[in-house]
Amino acid sequence: MKKAVAAGAVILFAGAALLSASFRKEDIKVHRLDNGLKILLLEHHTIPNIALYTYYRVGSRNERPGLTGVSHFIEHMMFNGSPKVPPGEFDRRMEFAGGSNNASTSQDRTGYTDWIPAAALEEMLEMEADRMQDATFDSEVLESERQVIASERRMGVDNDNDAILSENVQATAIMAHPYHWDVIGWMSDIQGWRRDEIIAYYKTYYAPNNAVLILVGDFAEARALELIRKYFGPIPSGPTPPAVVTVEPPQMGPKRVFIQRDAQVPSFQAVWHAPAVHDPGSIPMDILGRVLLRGESSRLYRRLVRQEQLASSVFGGASRTIDPYLFAVHVKPKPGADLARIEAVIEEELAKIKKEGLADSEIQKVLNAVRSDFYRSLQTIAGKAYQLAETETAYGGFERMFTLMDDYAAVTNAKIIEAANQYFTDDNKTVGTLVPEGGRK
Repeated sequence: MKKAVAAGAVILFAGAALLSASFRKEDIKVHRLDNGLKILLLEHHTIPNIALYTYYRVGSRNERPGLTGVSHFIEHMMFNGSPKVPPGEFDRRMEFAGGSNNASTSQDRTGYTDWIPAAALEEMLEMEADRMQDATFDSEVLESERQVIASERRMGVDNDNDAILSENVQATAIMAHPYHWDVIGWMSDIQGWRRDEIIAYYKTYYAPNNAVLILVGDFAEARALELIRKYFGPIPSGPTPPAVVTVEPPQMGPKRVFIQRDAQVPSFQAVWHAPAVHDPGSIPMDILGRVLLRGESSRLYRRLVRQEQLASSVFGGASRTIDPYLFAVHVKPKPGADLARIEAVIEEELAKIKKEGLADSEIQKVLNAVRSDFYRSLQTIAGKAYQLAETETAYGGFERMFTLMDDYAAVTNAKIIEAANQYFTDDNKTVGTLVPEGGRK
């Protein structure tokens, strides 16, 4: 046990040294334009490239019935033209300049990620500023992209039994909060969005006062700031986005979802209400998720896959969300597996943790993996930009990334037991099963 702790300490100190050598909080230059755009600049001159990340504080939690999925849709539409940049031209110019890009939408944020040669910085800043204020939402292109999203939903949810079960469990566990629906949205909403509603949503949330711009790489701060002011400075602020005020009421007893569909094998999922990223229980629940579900040495993999041979895979854990969300256990049962026994095994493992907590070796293994992943990501400009963007939008300030590993290291077994007993209760639990048609409940 002492050897494991000592090894973990070496990794912690090595990681801290790497972070210190890589950059310090003071190396990040913070600016804010008059229109509210927050800017994080980190010079890093090892290679002649730049990671340019534009994050908007908008995701499915900001939507409402009738407009579910619209955040993800606008993510797509932001690549589909403006008066200056015709549809498809953004990617063409990016690739011609030697760069690449991506984008993603979650419950809480939408991020646009560009990786470019340093020489292309001005052109990329101009195009990012252009789509922040002038995306056209051409009617013909909008209808075409609507069908793309509808097809994405059909393939990714409606024709996927595991996804169908997950969506139903989520909507059953969460009644009131906008986390009730998935990021893709409901099909009826996708088919019914009106252009004027989409544009109003875009003008509210995809504005400089609701965004953060991150640059990491080979640039000079003064010149980069000059270009940012040139292209982003004239963009007017949008209206203050309305706050998400709905609080999910306490669950008043266990819930169950049962689905029969055309399927070769059953699906199983159990979820419990879990803390928001700011809550004290967030890190202990993340550690629990890793011990229970991460990898072939995890507790539930050993029990369900190896020992009792009830399942072919297990995965899940806690999510890092602004508001309380769910801790999920996804199980892929083998054909004919006893689903009640699967649930019993999960409860047996949770009962052990609620009583005894985790072994020191289990905690240390998780801490080693978390630190390793975190510090390894900081070896690239893209990893630095990602960590800055995620902590800025999830925690409300990038400064959190410089204390996050210390907070993991400070978690005790007592805190893990406390979190397990607080969240893994019957009143917090929703169980879903999907069985082949004709199967029993």
